[in-house]
Amino acid sequence: MIRKFAYMFAAMGLMTLCGCNHTKQKPYLDTPSIYKAWDARYQYDSSKRQLIPLYDNQQVGRAWGRDPNGRMNYALYYDGKGKPKENLLALHKQKLDQERGRRWDELNQERIERISERLMGQTEKEEVIEETEPVDAGMDFLPTPFIPAGLDMNMESDTSGDSPFTPLSIEEDSSTGGGEMAEPSPFLPLEP
Repeated sequence: MIRKFAYMFAAMGLMTLCGCNHTKQKPYLDTPSIYKAWDARYQYDSSKRQLIPLYDNQQVGRAWGRDPNGRMNYALYYDGKGKPKENLLALHKQKLDQERGRRWDELNQERIERISERLMGQTEKEEVIEETEPVDAGMDFLPTPFIPAGLDMNMESDTSGDSPFTPLSIEEDSSTGGGEMAEPSPFLPLEP
């Protein structure tokens, strides 16, 4: 019976000694690295064009930089001990490549659809042209004239002179018209 109490007492003492941690650690070492990254303050390195997060004089969190053209050329994630943990630039480039490939596929599909619509439209137009209009062999090289819609082509009927676009008659254009002195042209050379 005494042995049982001795074994229990030894086991309790051993558990007490093992369970207690007598070494004191700094409180910021126990915190997860993400909390340190949230509390980090950024410093800008103007020579490298990089933003570097610092917490307790260690790099923690996402650091990034850009080249003179504004493209991202540096992106790393630092763990709580200041060591690079993940290369975010590779992930960024992979994301850009996927987006570029997706956009390329969309534009290529649109191009194929336009070409097929144009080809289908040309075959339908050729069928309509063959059925409706006979081709004139002598004048097929001349383009059809383009006349804008909405213009009044009868210019001789409006001789009121109120429009600023009506041409001047020959009598009004003469410089000595009826003995009146005409004003000198502003475009003549200056006299010395």
